[in-house]
Amino acid sequence: MKKILAITTAAILISGCGGGAPNKVTNELPDEPVITPKPATEPEPEPEPENKAPTISGTPASTLFTNTDYLFTPNARDADEDPLTFSITNKPIWAEFDTLTGVLKGKPTQAASFKNILISVSDEFSFTELSTFSIVVTDNNQAPIIFNQTLEAMESTELMITLGPDADTDGDSIQYSFTDSQNTTQGPNANQIFYNNALIEVEEIQITASDNINAPVNATISITTSPSSPSNYVTTRDTITPDYGLEAPKKGESIIDPTTGTRITRLTDASELSGTTDALIVYSRYTPENTKGDYFLTFGEDSSTSWLIERITGDVIIKLTHEDINGRNRDIGESHEIRWDLSGNNHNRIYYRYGMSFYMVEDITELPIKHKLIKDFSLDVPNATKIFNDVEGDSSNNSDHWAFMAAHYDGSNYIIDAFIHYQMPNDINEDKTHIMTAANLTGSALNHYAETNQMPRPNMIEINPTGTGVVLHFGRSWISGEQSNRIEDMGTYFDGPHLWPFDFNYTANPPVKISVSETHAGWAWDDTGREMFISQNNTTDKLDAVYTYGENSGYEHKTEIASHSDFGWSNGFHYGKMPSDKKGWAFINTYSTTSSSSHHTDWGADQFVMLKIEDESNIPTIWRIAPNYNIFSGNYRDEAPAAINTFGNRIYVSSNWGGLLPNREVFVFELPSNWNSILDDL
Repeated sequence: MKKILAITTAAILISGCGGGAPNKVTNELPDEPVITPKPATEPEPEPEPENKAPTISGTPASTLFTNTDYLFTPNARDADEDPLTFSITNKPIWAEFDTLTGVLKGKPTQAASFKNILISVSDEFSFTELSTFSIVVTDNNQAPIIFNQTLEAMESTELMITLGPDADTDGDSIQYSFTDSQNTTQGPNANQIFYNNALIEVEEIQITASDNINAPVNATISITTSPSSPSNYVTTRDTITPDYGLEAPKKGESIIDPTTGTRITRLTDASELSGTTDALIVYSRYTPENTKGDYFLTFGEDSSTSWLIERITGDVIIKLTHEDINGRNRDIGESHEIRWDLSGNNHNRIYYRYGMSFYMVEDITELPIKHKLIKDFSLDVPNATKIFNDVEGDSSNNSDHWAFMAAHYDGSNYIIDAFIHYQMPNDINEDKTHIMTAANLTGSALNHYAETNQMPRPNMIEINPTGTGVVLHFGRSWISGEQSNRIEDMGTYFDGPHLWPFDFNYTANPPVKISVSETHAGWAWDDTGREMFISQNNTTDKLDAVYTYGENSGYEHKTEIASHSDFGWSNGFHYGKMPSDKKGWAFINTYSTTSSSSHHTDWGADQFVMLKIEDESNIPTIWRIAPNYNIFSGNYRDEAPAAINTFGNRIYVSSNWGGLLPNREVFVFELPSNWNSILDDL
């Protein structure tokens, strides 16, 4: 654009001097004064056109591996079509910047964090800035990932402990070392040890893992040795009928199942809990027991109440509450998604959500309860009014990564505004929140949501146990005749559950499909310690096991470990979240309407089962833990959801004791701590 400058014309003096000067020839004053002609009136200058500032936009990638190309090209234009130049501050030392195009590119060779990078564009008259951003460069080769473990062994009984995976996510072999103990010996593999202690005590073992590339990483294994629990290790598919007796056990009473040998103890009496007729374990995806094993949580029938109970004595310690902004104590429960810290470092810490905020109680046994706000997501998703995972979702096993949906209420439904990944802050983690909104889907196969600026609602959202991604549990997209379900999503990342990268960058790291649909599902580990997603496939009537990362990951490489028909067509399923040291097994509990005239179930009705993870053609071993001592008559609360603890030696369940109870109570089924090694030897 040409800028028109105003030009001012000076006045011309005809005489050169003023009117009273003497004549140079006669040296006399003139008869009349010299008159200077008056200039013509000057025209008004043309107004200078108003300059329009240039615009600039774009979303630079915020994470990058070493020895990987980085490229960002901003979108910039000027309405006046002025020539543009670009500038940058805090340019990474490994990057090049083009002042004519604004392109930032390069290939970093070392891990580092580069903050407050600012790119601006100028048309000479004004300039516009892009929002500041950071680039975190991490080593392409990842260090081994191992977790603290809190285990329980039985006295004078050998327990095999897997220290961690035998290889990391890069495929590098991991070497382990551990502190000396008179109770430990080397196991059959380099990543395994045997533990055998004749004393009833707690012992800690320090372990170190190295891939000989990155710095070694450390973890602690805390082992509690307890009196032995019985089991007859029944592995047949014979029908096992529970012996309910004449009445249900009283609180604190135990029975031994006559067929399986499993000890079953009633832990609660709902009459001791104010405002509820039921004491419940509500879901199978997260444990109600803390990582030390001395406390557990039980919930009320209305989903908004919960209590802390001491496991051994059954004493009710406290009803859980939240202090709102007005200083009032509000009950919290299942709907507030209370979770224990699973890291093994904070045995009595719990987390929960309330409104748009995420909270923590450092020690739930310290009274009065002291709440700490971890993160308020209101500024991240301004339109939303609450965060939630839809009740059953859990964190990573180290309680470091969390996932939520953010939603607002439109008068009849909750509308999903965003999906959130949140990582607990630490010394190296700064950008700990990632948000995906409908706008982030612009230009993709899911662009139709960007156009409506509204997300579909998945069944739930969670973090996988190893903490490598976010699982969005969307249902299957399909069309059959005149019936359909989100046909516009067929073949997309919203067609069935997928494991997404934490930053939701589906272009750089495509999500991995791990199941065909939103269905009953859980988590387990194969014999080598690789994470697997276990789910019920309603299109094939199979039970699927799917790797979530690495070689042969994804739904197309699924292993079919059982058939629905094997358990019986009338059965529904729940799958547990297995502890990482119980490798090669999936926990399944069933519920069946045995009183129905169309009932078609035999040995699989209302049972607790451990199923060996291998192709069903190999006829995997089934360990019959026990009947779940519950009768399902169609009521949702009678599905007997059960959860296994972090030791892998206690199963908690809500049971009506075959209908002998007018309500539901919490029972615990005790397993030998070394059951997996015994079964592997059978």
